[in-house]
Amino acid sequence: MAPLTELRAHSAFSFGDGAVTPETMARRAAALGYESLGLTDAADLGGVVRFVLEARRQGIRPIVGTELLVEPQPPIAASAPDARVRPAAHPAAFLAMDERGYRNLAGLITRARVGDLDTWSRERPHTVRGRAAVTWQQVAERNEGLIALTGPASGELATLVRAGRRADAFRRLAEWREVFGDRLAVEVQRHETGAHEAELADLLVDLAETLRVPWVVTQDPRYVDRKSRLVHDMLTALRADLTLAEAATSGLLLPNGRWRLLSPEEMARRWTARPEGLEATAAIAERCRFDLAWMRPPLPRFSVPDGHTDDTFLRLCVEEGACKRWGLLTDAQRRQLDHELGVIGRLGFAGFFLVMWDAVRQARELGILCQGRGSAANSAVAYCLGVTAVDPVRHGLLFERFLSEVRVDGQTEAPDIDLDIEHDRREELLDYAYGRWQRSCAAIACTVQHYRAPNALLDAMRVLGYPAELAFTLSKRIHRHEAAEGAEYVRDTLAKEFGLPLDDARGRAVLAIMEGCDDLPRLRSTHVGGFVLSSAPLGDWLPIEHTTMGRTIVQFDKDDLDSIGVPKFDFLGLGGLSLVRRAFDVIQRRTGERPEMYLLPPDDPATYEQISRGETIGTFQIESRAQIASILKTRPERLYDLVVQVALIRPGPIQARFVNPYTMRRRGLEPVSYRHRLLEPILARTQGLPIFQEQAMAIAMVMGQYGAAEADALRRTMGHQRKRHRLVEELARLRERMITRGIEAPVAAAVAQDLESFGSYGFPESHAWSFALIAYATAWLKRHHPAEFFMGLLNSWPMGFYPPATLVNDARRQGVEVRGPCLRDGDWECTVEETADAAHPALRIGWRHVRGVGDRAIERLAAARAGGPFCSIADVVRR
Repeated sequence: MAPLTELRAHSAFSFGDGAVTPETMARRAAALGYESLGLTDAADLGGVVRFVLEARRQGIRPIVGTELLVEPQPPIAASAPDARVRPAAHPAAFLAMDERGYRNLAGLITRARVGDLDTWSRERPHTVRGRAAVTWQQVAERNEGLIALTGPASGELATLVRAGRRADAFRRLAEWREVFGDRLAVEVQRHETGAHEAELADLLVDLAETLRVPWVVTQDPRYVDRKSRLVHDMLTALRADLTLAEAATSGLLLPNGRWRLLSPEEMARRWTARPEGLEATAAIAERCRFDLAWMRPPLPRFSVPDGHTDDTFLRLCVEEGACKRWGLLTDAQRRQLDHELGVIGRLGFAGFFLVMWDAVRQARELGILCQGRGSAANSAVAYCLGVTAVDPVRHGLLFERFLSEVRVDGQTEAPDIDLDIEHDRREELLDYAYGRWQRSCAAIACTVQHYRAPNALLDAMRVLGYPAELAFTLSKRIHRHEAAEGAEYVRDTLAKEFGLPLDDARGRAVLAIMEGCDDLPRLRSTHVGGFVLSSAPLGDWLPIEHTTMGRTIVQFDKDDLDSIGVPKFDFLGLGGLSLVRRAFDVIQRRTGERPEMYLLPPDDPATYEQISRGETIGTFQIESRAQIASILKTRPERLYDLVVQVALIRPGPIQARFVNPYTMRRRGLEPVSYRHRLLEPILARTQGLPIFQEQAMAIAMVMGQYGAAEADALRRTMGHQRKRHRLVEELARLRERMITRGIEAPVAAAVAQDLESFGSYGFPESHAWSFALIAYATAWLKRHHPAEFFMGLLNSWPMGFYPPATLVNDARRQGVEVRGPCLRDGDWECTVEETADAAHPALRIGWRHVRGVGDRAIERLAAARAGGPFCSIADVVRR
């Protein structure tokens, strides 16, 4: 028997026509003994990275393809009833044989999703979102490196055969053969739906053999078991806005459970009379190969001055920035810059840093405050370029946490810089990036939203015909749960509490669907700011689609891009920076001097005294009730105390129950202790407790003798719920390594448990440094320039935890004179006004904070201010 192969499968990345993750499909194929498996989601490659990585882990050959709707062009004229009517688009599948084939595959999907990106605009997109079709001419133009399969029973060839138009089917197959040559196969399926299906299969085989075109066997699975079949039925019903019963009556559901991966015995039994189909299928699989490196687009080429390369120009920019930030460089600073520039040059990422430098430079020209954060704060190069505001040499931050020549799986990981931008001016920088690098070479990463318990329950109960009110009531009780956990909670607790019967078919179906939805991709949305840029049309590497909000996004999320080493340029909106910039503007206007975040005195006693009193309402990151309660106990005295504070009141340390021990140890009420002597140099700054991801890496390297790549693999499993199972596996391995090294088993288990408890939410220290600097800047403003602080805060609202009324009351408590809205002296936004005491200006509340004043009232307010018919704000609101 030929090696078992399935060339076609739909995963959840077909969004509505696939009910399992790509990883689940790969694992099931391996368990059944498949040698290779193809993934052909509908106009989508979003599951490819996960699929390929899992297939390789399972030891099966991954085949990468897609299913596209193809519009015949020109239409068949021969025996059609009306040759003027253009036939509808039909599905066909295309498999990548090589790198050229993958490029064409991605390019065709991009063309189907968005049309021509060179002329595409937000206002006039070329395609309707959700409809993804290409013309036959476009397929013919980009056929190289692709194997074409003629499609399922709804495909064009099968449709013509079923309609009795054999001559037209003959001509169409000949046209396909003329373009694809020996890279064409007729697709034949049998799902045991009746005599008509068997007759169609025989006619397709006969047609293929007549034209000497190979025919292949495909099952085109959508699910793997009973639960996932129920999920597929649910998705089908939701797509049609019907209940399951209505969808079944309408004939929309798949008629049986055969759209799954079959076992070798079932395949052999089904095709025992025509084994040549299975042999041809295996032969097609042998011709397909795939490498994740094909997906990496070429980095954008920065235009450097004549006589420079990217590396030499980057060094020049860094040296100029170093002089501005450090003055005369010390030996330590010079060594660090030389080291980092050497690594960046060897990895070929100089252009990446220049792109970020250019974006920051443009932001400053536009008067937009921005600051890099995350692991980029570990880089002295990023600091000297003005991208970040934290001095990594001064604070002893590790560059290798940001960029290293040794990475997991032998792949070069791209640097990742998160650039925080004033939240209400982020669009300006996004538009600049699109214009600077051209629309066809720029797109934003997507975010894949997965089913969680509330979504799974709502969708399940909706298609099963439960009352909407009951579904909403139950869903609110499980908003913190994953889908499978939610099903268990419904079974054990909520069903009894709300009288929901689960012993009938409908009740059992609810639980089965919820369990089947666990970790299942549900929809795709726009990432908060991860730009992907290229020096060539990006859609030929990473398929692009457009969103309802008029942006173009790639079909891969942050984790997928990290896995294949594609750098992102993260432009993120942050309200705290809007506050700071507005306040700095007014201070400069009033005093002639402009503060700079990285030049603020980091040890101002008055600022820390105010923080220690819990007077942090309105400040960045340390204003919540939980933060205030903690601050009153920990009493921060220096910037590093704020670094820990920012990271401490987070789900990870709270779940790990580190908050109270840290507080007690910091106040001297409990001695600092360590589970093992080797932990002391790692955890001394955090009172003997692991707070940061970098500490987890250090623990693995010191106690488990991990290499840098192994420690980084552990770090990568942290901070993402979807990788929770991998974190548990990594920590089990770490525990064994510690025991092997001679550490006592109970100690090793306790250390691993500490890391697991906070691991899924552990905060990077470099990230905490960046946030702490903004937190300190806002606290410094509140202490020394309170009127400007509250003006910036109210003009940046909504943000933070508190409504305007609370903020205004707090301003009065801080001694600020607050003046009410005024048509003559005020404005739409809050302003700062001089008083008799030049050191203590007043805060004038803006019109925008008057209840009842909406956008339609703005023109009336402007008219009133200019002497129009309205004499007061109250009149404007009433009108």
